[in-house]
Amino acid sequence: MEKDEHKASKANYDPIPESKDASEPATPDQEFASLLLKLSSYVTDEQSISLITQAYEFATECHKGQKRRSGEPYITHPLAVAGILADLKVDLASIIAAILHDVVEDTEASLEDIESRFGTVIANLVDGLTKIGKIKFRSSQERMAENFRKMILAMAKDLRVILIKLADRLHNMRTLGALAEEKRRRIAQETLDIYAPLANRLGIYGIKSELEDLCLKETKYKIYKEISRKIAAKKKQREAYIGEVIQILDTELKKYGFKNVKVYGRPKHFYSIYKKMVDRQLAFEDIHDLFAFRIIVDSIKDCYEALGVIHAMWKPMPGRFKDYIAMPKANLYQSLHTTVIRPNGTPAEIQIRTHDMHSICEFGIAAHWSYKEKTPAPAKATDFKSFSWLRQMMELHHDVKDPNEFLDAVKVDLFDEEIFVFTPKGDVIQLASGATPLDFAFTVHTDVGLTTVGAKVNGKITPLRSKIHSGDIVEIITSSNQKPSKDWLNFVTTSKARNKIRSYLRSEQRESSRKIGRELLSHELSQRGFDLEKMIDQNKVEALIKAGKESGLDELLIAIGYGKINAKDLVEKAYPSPTPAESQKPDQAVADVRDFNADKIKRSSGVLVSGMDNILVTYGRCCNPLPGDQIVGFITRGRGVSIHRNNCKRALDLDPARRIEVSWAKDQKSQALHTAYLNIVTQDRQGILADITVAISTEGANIQRAKVQISQDLMGVIDFEITLNSLDQLNKIINKIEGIADVVLVERKEKDRKSKTKNKISKKQGT
Repeated sequence: MEKDEHKASKANYDPIPESKDASEPATPDQEFASLLLKLSSYVTDEQSISLITQAYEFATECHKGQKRRSGEPYITHPLAVAGILADLKVDLASIIAAILHDVVEDTEASLEDIESRFGTVIANLVDGLTKIGKIKFRSSQERMAENFRKMILAMAKDLRVILIKLADRLHNMRTLGALAEEKRRRIAQETLDIYAPLANRLGIYGIKSELEDLCLKETKYKIYKEISRKIAAKKKQREAYIGEVIQILDTELKKYGFKNVKVYGRPKHFYSIYKKMVDRQLAFEDIHDLFAFRIIVDSIKDCYEALGVIHAMWKPMPGRFKDYIAMPKANLYQSLHTTVIRPNGTPAEIQIRTHDMHSICEFGIAAHWSYKEKTPAPAKATDFKSFSWLRQMMELHHDVKDPNEFLDAVKVDLFDEEIFVFTPKGDVIQLASGATPLDFAFTVHTDVGLTTVGAKVNGKITPLRSKIHSGDIVEIITSSNQKPSKDWLNFVTTSKARNKIRSYLRSEQRESSRKIGRELLSHELSQRGFDLEKMIDQNKVEALIKAGKESGLDELLIAIGYGKINAKDLVEKAYPSPTPAESQKPDQAVADVRDFNADKIKRSSGVLVSGMDNILVTYGRCCNPLPGDQIVGFITRGRGVSIHRNNCKRALDLDPARRIEVSWAKDQKSQALHTAYLNIVTQDRQGILADITVAISTEGANIQRAKVQISQDLMGVIDFEITLNSLDQLNKIINKIEGIADVVLVERKEKDRKSKTKNKISKKQGT
């Protein structure tokens, strides 16, 4: 059996050695005997031992003939997983489920077999650990996300699922050597992103630290080796230093009457040292607080009194004190943290806690399933008040459907940097480091976040995008007229805030699309003599829904609004025969078709309507907007959304109730050509027209039409219709033309607006 390096009772913990592999691998029976020896410290009744033996025999039979990549019998892996859990003193069901955790996934055995032999609880644990194998996914990322979703659901019912999964991942990380380098690095990165933070969230620091060190070994091998070499070179000095500090602390505390006090010391883990080197941009030699000391006392009162003794003896470093007793971490961790400077100038990090706090620190959530406890485990597993982060994971599961988005949100939420801020009433709110007042608002309540218009931090008005810090008092200002903005997504940090904002924006987009789709469909139906409103009132829209292959009218209208379904084609498919109404109004139909101006309609137009692309749009011929112009949109009857420049006189006269938010897509420049009109006034010079056309073409624009006139005062007046990509391109063309000799005036104009050429010529000449 592998050497136990992370057991809580070991005081002088060293980071993982270079290799844990024994020269002679243990046989399955030897592994099982080692497991029973560990269990004997807290499992003594014969019935429990009998059940564990049955599980071992059943798993051995199921995995018969299977081997790991290393060549060992496969059964050694689940036995090792059970051994890791036995170190945490978990309950009987967890041990048995660990032995059986790969049986359903990798053998012919079924969940029904597990349930009939070992009961429903163990079958449910095994099911929660079994990957989704029968569904085809588009990518490995999607598969990983969906498997993690399943595990979160299982965790919500019984947190022991994740305990077993962490032990499984720890043993896999210990034995990665048989895999190819690329796969080792991928598994290590996944472990660093998901499983080590999960172990931290559950408060199991021994597993967390070993996972991080093993990941560092795979992802940054040279750095890992260098840290290992430097720590090994000073092993004797390290042990002497730890022993000296322990002796001083123990003597001083007992002198002040502390009786049942214990003092431990250990070097920090490799990954912790590496993070400090990266975060502070320090060399290894410049890091002095390589050790952490723990003082274990009887009561909370003793914790604070011991802190006073330490600070009286050694000077505390400013800003390095944290009180996790008054404000526990999300994983229930409690302790006092302080860093002091010893007389020789070296810093020492000291943690002070009670024996109960120490148990939670070492075993984390596993302390809830101590074998001697009488409280049923599932009841504690669903204690969402104690594990708010798990409730947040469940919200992510329900709110975020995209696999990549879900996995990214999970990674953000699992990181353990935390701050504690206060409401005006004094309630403590826990947030991720870097959070903003808007994150705070959404944490308080979704409705508060959605209606936030401002915030006060420590009594002063503060921008919503500013960062808040531990100890701040945050007050949110709301308004019922406020709506979330897309810009909020650029600065919120918590996944809850981000997902609630996205959810709201999506619902707004759906409603906008539904309105647009209704207008488009109503127009097309009116061409056939139908009235959409009457059809809805009389429940006569089945043919339309069937033709559109949608589940209902709302979904049909939204699909039309999105541009996924063409309203004209839909009506033709649903009602292929012309109606009498059509033949009675031929002139009107022709006029409507002319007004529709189908050649101007763009799909994937590069314009976002309420944040959505692929919605039917037309560009106003009154002002001919270009990408880069400030624009407004109006819902039209039958022509989708009409796009205008925001200073367009015609747009200002349109019904404000039909106005809708529009913006240019970021990649618009490469997607579509747009029309612009130029009016140019020149001196009458031979060759000037050629100079102007060269200036236009060299900037990548295309001349569609050109009209040249000579005015009464012998000035040249040239009108160009050109196609180009953006306002920026047009401005470059105008600047280039203005630099041509004998050019008097260049102006952008609207197609049907008459230019006041004479007045502008006079003004230009006067200047």
